[in-house]
Amino acid sequence: MVKLQGHQLCVSKVPIFSHLNDDELQEVFSKINHKHLNKGDYLYMAGDQNESLSVLHAGKVRIYRLNPEGREQLVRVLGHADFTGETSLFNEDNTHESYAEVMEDAQVCTINRQDIYDLMQKYPNISIKIIESFAERLNESESLTTNISLLSSGERLQEYIRTHTEKGILNLNMTKKNLASYLSMQPETLTRNFKKMEDDGKIRKIDNKTYEITDL
Repeated sequence: MVKLQGHQLCVSKVPIFSHLNDDELQEVFSKINHKHLNKGDYLYMAGDQNESLSVLHAGKVRIYRLNPEGREQLVRVLGHADFTGETSLFNEDNTHESYAEVMEDAQVCTINRQDIYDLMQKYPNISIKIIESFAERLNESESLTTNISLLSSGERLQEYIRTHTEKGILNLNMTKKNLASYLSMQPETLTRNFKKMEDDGKIRKIDNKTYEITDL
């Protein structure tokens, strides 16, 4: 059995590859390119050609779009073993529509599109896992769209907390400015909603990114 190390362990945890055995993973690793990005760099920008699947080994990257007025709308934040660029695999127009900005110095593993195609043909379960990932992200996007259109800002925050709390603790994986963008509200509105929930005894602040959920 081949012992996996470093970035290999990272890629092996990505859902679309996690079902492969070690020998099959070695074939994936042979096609990987590595890059280091500093905070403030962009993995890609809107309008760039999308020619690869990128897996984040270390650091954080935020994916966002700009609306016609130039306002940012956060799509998601990538952490360890998260990936982006999969849309190019099923879309003839392989131009990025979003921006991927590095929030913390990042180590990224990339696999070009043709190599992914070859792997999908050889290991069909990779295709299934990618489709499952699409379905999960589509469901998340539809839920967020519904919440934005039907719920007040306070209700949107409460719903976010409910779905991101583990064992009674909410750990924010993004800044509150980014969370406000994700929930489609102004930062000061988010701050007021957090404060109201604290005053109402629904949450207890541990630190700026951690809350104990007491009554939700």
